[in-house]
Amino acid sequence: MRLLEARLILKSPAVVVQRRLERGFVKPADYVPGSMLRGAILTALYRSGKLSAADLEREKEKPGLLASPAYPVVKGSRSVPATPFMFYCRRCKAVVDLTREAAERLSQGEEPEPPLLHECREALKPIHGSLVARDGRELRRARVETFRSTSVAIGKDRGSAVRGMLFDYEAIAGGTEFWARILAPDWLQPGSLEVAVGRGASRGFGWAVLRLEPVPQSQPRGKVLVAISPLTPLKRLKWDECSVSLTGVYGRMHKLQAGWEYGRGFRPFVDVARRGSLVIASELSGRPELLQVGLPVKAGDFWLTGLNALFPLDEYLEILGG
Repeated sequence: MRLLEARLILKSPAVVVQRRLERGFVKPADYVPGSMLRGAILTALYRSGKLSAADLEREKEKPGLLASPAYPVVKGSRSVPATPFMFYCRRCKAVVDLTREAAERLSQGEEPEPPLLHECREALKPIHGSLVARDGRELRRARVETFRSTSVAIGKDRGSAVRGMLFDYEAIAGGTEFWARILAPDWLQPGSLEVAVGRGASRGFGWAVLRLEPVPQSQPRGKVLVAISPLTPLKRLKWDECSVSLTGVYGRMHKLQAGWEYGRGFRPFVDVARRGSLVIASELSGRPELLQVGLPVKAGDFWLTGLNALFPLDEYLEILGG
């Protein structure tokens, strides 16, 4: 297995949404979930004949291909989720990053003190979980470009348009680029692959080119990690040859619907810490590169992937140019 960096470039708008209403899919997500990216790769390889139905069954029983969430690349800079110690000034649009200072205090058993006012005397707003990226010399909030489309519903009985029935889509604009980390088995080589992400592929939505390149191996420095995906709040995470013990997680909790699996239906709701949460680890052993794609966890009969992706604090800050 090898760690690869993925660049996903949309060739058509992608319907990756957070909400479905009676008349359509609305509120586009600002990322591609790791489980969705993994499923898109497996589907593309199966349709091209590189994987068999038996291979897909083995992936259900024990995942070999793993993917982190994919976040947008904005003006050439990779975006990441903000930590609980990043704040936003509404007046000057600046992002104040106190992550390193907070990590040092937490490592020493002290509680960090959030700032109340920016230097322009405006109150600061916490942006934990929002996307941020480097823009020149400053950190800025990052967003994806979206658009809304209305289509005619197709009747299943006749296969033709149904008068008076309209279906709305809110989609991520074509041309948007995302980045992610992939743990690739031997049967997935660096190169390019055409995939489909999100809903509506039969209507032309979600077609993309996925480019895979090797990532240099590096050893994590320090015991402070940043969750770039939702994090299951377990004291110990273990998968294959990697394990990590957590002594502290700093972030807000919420419930997450863990996606949908072909042939098996919806996965369960799970309690997770929000993406961008800061993690203090007491022990890390095995293959640390597995952390960057997320360690799967079992929930009932399902393996939940795309969760528990952890980057060392130094590498997280390097992505932001800090």
